[in-house]
Amino acid sequence: MSLNRIGLRAAQLVAMLAGLLLWGSLAHAQTRIVALGDSEIRGKGVAEADAYPAKLERALKAKGHNVVVTNAGSNGDTTKGVLSRMDSAVPQGTRIVVLSVGGNDIILYGADRATTITNLLAIISRLRARNIEVLVFNLPVAGKHGKPSGDEQTRMRALGALPTTPMQAGLVDDPKLHVEEVWRTGTEWHLNAAGYDRVVQRTLPLVEELIRKP
Repeated sequence: MSLNRIGLRAAQLVAMLAGLLLWGSLAHAQTRIVALGDSEIRGKGVAEADAYPAKLERALKAKGHNVVVTNAGSNGDTTKGVLSRMDSAVPQGTRIVVLSVGGNDIILYGADRATTITNLLAIISRLRARNIEVLVFNLPVAGKHGKPSGDEQTRMRALGALPTTPMQAGLVDDPKLHVEEVWRTGTEWHLNAAGYDRVVQRTLPLVEELIRKP
C-alpha cells in the first residue's frame, strides 16, 4: 500500500473517530430548560424543591434525560414584566422555555384578555426567534379571565409554540391541592407540592416531546 493511501486511510479513521466523539457529546449534552412566569412557576408558599421547576427536573432525570430546569418565576409577574426581563431570565444556551403568565394581568391589574394574549404571543415570538422551543400554559377561559379572543391556540402554534391546558386545569376546585388554609380568598390560591405533582404528570410527555425534537 502506498504512503498516500495509508495517509488517506488514517485521515478517514481520524474523521470517523471525531464524528463518533461528537455524536457522543451531543447525545449526552445537557438540555437547559427555563420555567418562566409568575407565582405558579415560582411556587409561592412551597419550598423551591417542591415547586414545579424542581419537580419537573427530577421527573425528567428519572426518565433518563440530562437536563437542568431553572426556576425563573416571579411572584406577581405579568406579561409585560416577563417581556422586560426575558434577556436576563432566559440565558444563551436555553433549549426550552415552559411559560405560564398572564393571569395577574387580568385579575390583579384589570387588563383585557386580548391585550394579555398579544403580550403572550410577543413573548413566544421573541423566544422562537432565538430557536427556543416553547411549552405554554393557556389562560383559563372562564371567570375573571374572560372569553378567548379568537383561536388563541392556533396563533400560538403558528409561532411554533406547543400550547397546553391551564396549569390549574382540573385542580382549581380541590382545596387539598392548594397552599392557602383559607382557600381562594381574593387572589390567594396557589398549588402545593401535591398539586405540582399533578401538573408534572400532565406535562412531562410534552416536555419530553420538545427534548426529542432535532
